Amino acid sequence: MCILTGRQDHIVGFNDAYELLNLFPRASYSVIDCAGHNLQIENMKVFTVFVRDWIKRIEMEEGKT
Repeated sequence: MCILTGRQDHIVGFNDAYELLNLFPRASYSVIDCAGHNLQIENMKVFTVFVRDWIKRIEMEEGKT
């Protein structure tokens, strides 16, 4: 699991998402500065890098690469 949060997210907040780490021990958690609730739109380049890395790790785990 890849958990991406915007530091300026006033709707959900990055602190609340941190609790998910207790449920998913292999999750990645990142707080991106200068991004809010629409991180994927506000900072598409950073979002894409994290998601591609996450997909690569899933494929490696499944033995596809």
